[in-house]
Amino acid sequence: MLCDVFNIEELREHQDHAGKNILRGMSTIYNLPTGGGKTFAFWYALFYHWDTKSDALISALAVNSERDKMEDIFENTPGEDDCLKHQVVFVSPETALLNSFHEQVLRNKTFRNNCNDFRTEYGQPGKLLVRLPSGLPVLFASATMPEEVIKDILFKVGLIPECERVAVSNAKYNVVLSIRVLQHPTTTYADLFSLFPTGENEGFPQTIIYMNSRTEVKQIQDFLHRHQPSHMPEDVFEFYHWNITKTRKEYIQKGLQSGKL
Repeated sequence: MLCDVFNIEELREHQDHAGKNILRGMSTIYNLPTGGGKTFAFWYALFYHWDTKSDALISALAVNSERDKMEDIFENTPGEDDCLKHQVVFVSPETALLNSFHEQVLRNKTFRNNCNDFRTEYGQPGKLLVRLPSGLPVLFASATMPEEVIKDILFKVGLIPECERVAVSNAKYNVVLSIRVLQHPTTTYADLFSLFPTGENEGFPQTIIYMNSRTEVKQIQDFLHRHQPSHMPEDVFEFYHWNITKTRKEYIQKGLQSGKL
């Protein structure tokens, strides 16, 4: 059923493993590279008892809304006992620490904490477990989870070091890490000249440049456009950020695959 809803051929072994661990009541550390499909492991338990698509509804409730608004949803939904049996809340760590969230928490079954960056205070949602039934299995997932991070997570949420783990290697054998000491002020972007071809008709090596802000990325794109050799196409440098349209994202992905960008 899960594969049908999300239009995928089948679950991968690690997704199935992590999902079944939750059904078995086993808290699990799930270490999987970005884009590997961690989300399916969170949905797994919710789909386990589904018989038909029409018999169930996944409702994402606004946990910081007023109580009467939430009760209106229940009262105005035909067959609410069945339709609202499965509930999912996608919540930021900040929201998870609010008293209003704690007041509603027992209405929900599965929790996934999404955060934009790694900050110390993001360990605090571990306190939420105190308000949940004891023995509730928890699934922790991240693309970056070295041993010291795992130990910190287990300590903060009060789980044993022998907690079940499902891990998939982050190894990328076709990617090489190269570190260069900057020779010029970072605001000039002059060190990017090392990426430009030295031969008359050589191409620009396919490169993905990450920065901390969209402003910096746009400045780099403008810098590359100003200094690119005359034989290179105008549209070889593409500005990519999270807020671009789906059509543009697909265009960029195809451009990277073909080598155009």
